Amino acid sequence: MTDDRVLTAFQRTLEFGRIYAKQPRQPLADITPGRPVRILTWNIGRGFAPERIADTIRELQPDIACLQEVDWGNRRTGARDVLQILADGTGMLGLYGIEFLEVQGPGRPRRLAGGGATGNALLCRTDPRVCFRIELLPAIDWEHGAEDGKLPRRVRARVRRERRIGRRFALAAELDVGGARIVVASVHFEDKLGGPCGRFRHFRSVVEAIDARRGDSDATVVVAGDFNTFDSAVARLVTPDTDATALGRPRGTSEAAWWKRALLPPTGFADPFPAAAWT
Repeated sequence: MTDDRVLTAFQRTLEFGRIYAKQPRQPLADITPGRPVRILTWNIGRGFAPERIADTIRELQPDIACLQEVDWGNRRTGARDVLQILADGTGMLGLYGIEFLEVQGPGRPRRLAGGGATGNALLCRTDPRVCFRIELLPAIDWEHGAEDGKLPRRVRARVRRERRIGRRFALAAELDVGGARIVVASVHFEDKLGGPCGRFRHFRSVVEAIDARRGDSDATVVVAGDFNTFDSAVARLVTPDTDATALGRPRGTSEAAWWKRALLPPTGFADPFPAAAWT
C-alpha cells in the first residue's frame, strides 16, 4: 500500500489507469490523403526543452508520434506539462498515460527531481477510434526494490536514487489514417533488469493484447518506442546485461541485431531501422 504522505498534492490527483487527452489550442491539422503514413518514435528524455522538441516534430511532420519519458509536473522540468506544450506547438492531439510517479526525496539529485509523473504518450493528427493501456509484468518493484536483497546491488542503487511508484506499460490507439486502419503502441521496455528475455516478453505481450482486441480486423499494427536493445560498450557498462546469450543470441551479436535477424521475423513484425542506429 502506497503511503500518500510521500506524494505531492499534484501526484495525489493523478490516476494510473486513466488516459489523459491534451487538446491543442488550434484545430487538428488534417492528414493529407494519398501519401504514406509517417510515424515518429522518440524517447524525449523527460522533455527538458519542450518548445525545441515541438519545433522538431513540426518540421518532421509525422501523422503519429510515439513518445516516451514524457514529464508532467516534475521539478526537474520546471513542473511543466510537457505533452500539453507539445500538443500546442504541433497542433496535434496528445494522449498520455502515467508510467511512474516520481517520488521526491532528500537523496534524489536535482537533475532527477520528481514530484510529478513520467509516462508514454502519443501525438496524433486525427482523433483515435479508441485508445487503451496494456500493462506489462514488472521486472522491478520500483517502490520497494531498494530493500530487496535478491536484486543486484547496482539495481538497488538505481531504485534508491530514482524511487518511483508504477510500472511499465504500452499506450495504444486505433486510428483511421489515409483510408487505412492502424493500431499504434508507444512502449518503453525495462533496461534495469530482465535483459533481452524480459524485453522480448514485453513485446510479445503487447502484440498479444492488441491481437485480442482487434479480432478479425485487418488493422496494421505498429509497436514503436524505446525497446532498450541498444548495444555499445559505454552503455552496457552503465546497464550491463546479465544474460549475454539469452534467446539464442551468439556472443558478439548485438541485441538489436538479434531482434532484427532472429526474434522479430517469426512474429510477423520487422524492424525498419539499421541495427546500429542506436543513440
